[in-house]
Amino acid sequence: MDLATTRMDDKHVKIGTAQMARIRRRIATLALPLILVWLFFRVFVQPWFSTSDRLIRNDRNENRLKILYVVTTLSEYDSGSRDTIRGFDRLQETLIPVVRESVESMVQSGFDLDVVIISHYNMTRRFLIKAALPPSVGLQFWDNATPLGYKLEDSKHNYTQSITRALARQHRYLVKDKLAYYDFFVVFEDDMLITGDIVHNFMNVSDEISRLREKAPETKPDETNPFKNFDGPLTKAQLQRMIPGIMRVEVLLDEEKYGTQTELDPVPITDLPAVDPIPCCHLRNPLTVNRNRPPDPKSDDLIMWETSITALGVRKMPEESNLDWVLMQRGPRVSPPLHIGDYWSGRDGYFNTSDAKVRPDTRMSRYINNQGGWMASRKQLWEWDEICPGGFLPPFEDPEYELDGLDKRNVEYWSGGLSIFTKEHGCNFQRIIPLDPDRFARSLLYHTANNKQRQFASKRSILVKVNHFLGQLNTVRKNAETRLRVEHRAQ
Repeated sequence: MDLATTRMDDKHVKIGTAQMARIRRRIATLALPLILVWLFFRVFVQPWFSTSDRLIRNDRNENRLKILYVVTTLSEYDSGSRDTIRGFDRLQETLIPVVRESVESMVQSGFDLDVVIISHYNMTRRFLIKAALPPSVGLQFWDNATPLGYKLEDSKHNYTQSITRALARQHRYLVKDKLAYYDFFVVFEDDMLITGDIVHNFMNVSDEISRLREKAPETKPDETNPFKNFDGPLTKAQLQRMIPGIMRVEVLLDEEKYGTQTELDPVPITDLPAVDPIPCCHLRNPLTVNRNRPPDPKSDDLIMWETSITALGVRKMPEESNLDWVLMQRGPRVSPPLHIGDYWSGRDGYFNTSDAKVRPDTRMSRYINNQGGWMASRKQLWEWDEICPGGFLPPFEDPEYELDGLDKRNVEYWSGGLSIFTKEHGCNFQRIIPLDPDRFARSLLYHTANNKQRQFASKRSILVKVNHFLGQLNTVRKNAETRLRVEHRAQ
């Protein structure tokens, strides 16, 4: 090979090397922005919008109870109904603060927690919810979750449409799907504050009922009048249908404008209590506080509206129980031998000059204490699904559930608790609330919307201060204790 040929070859090599270098630079120039965009999406964007990345985690503390907290929300912005403000940003001003406060309280109480938000609307601002919750908390969304069907309220019902009242049904599918993965389920509407104290109390009362049930007899002697007996042993079957109760309360914002009863129902108050407002209604996170949600309401600020002393009674639990005296909430209709009697507030003649000479029917919604949700352990849910007619969890089949449960069952049936403690297509369970002041305070749930006091401003007679209510229950309990002493002396 001569020198000229060698130089020509060297020239071609140099030209090829230069072209390859230019190509590599061009590729690098084009690829670098794409890589940066991809990294930005993976690191900053995808974590906010992924629906499952924070729910399946490997950092579980096996010693902690695992809770699934399910929140159902109908409206991203308030519609103006029920004395709300039309256009009010419900997601940012109600759902996020309340869920964050509830989550932080349950986590600080030692629970391992995951959250699922079920919404009627498209959850476009899920990143705000994720940013509000602790990183240790798993989070999923089920948006646009309202079922479609033929709306029976529409006389023609000749086309499918969203059945918004059945949005409250959807949590049952979710709970069944995740039943094996959690120890306890907390399922509520988006304005209900659920604290760790309340969850612990529910668990403790449930455990005591379970302990009593293990030691209880299968049967007991026939009672002379089971509807009026208010003490003595309970059978296993009776205790199987007994669960802890809860009551919704609000914080009175303006007593002059939204006051309570000007004249109490005619049951006197004994030992006026000061119910501790901290377990239900004190807000630890300053971000939860606004003019409609004060941070540290006083005992006298707690009010209730969903029942009345005129319908209620108390019962002395079996001697070996630490529950002592309990309030028997309204709702169930059960015949002997399953019926559990109580001491009605009207047995001492307080209502002889009123319209309540006869005890109000247990089915009357005025006295039934809608809960805005429910909570239960996995074990309880297994039992409920066996006991409740048609089952508590899906599938929802005939004859107990028509149209897959899309008949005219309302929100109160699915999430208010009617399916749990009433007879009409319900489990017919008896709820109890201990009259011990500490346990009573931990059976109250804060309805943070605080709108019922405005809604019923013209009906003050149904708004009652919790302290007055518990004081009246103390009177009924003392009357029942006196009756027991008299009966025992007569024996």
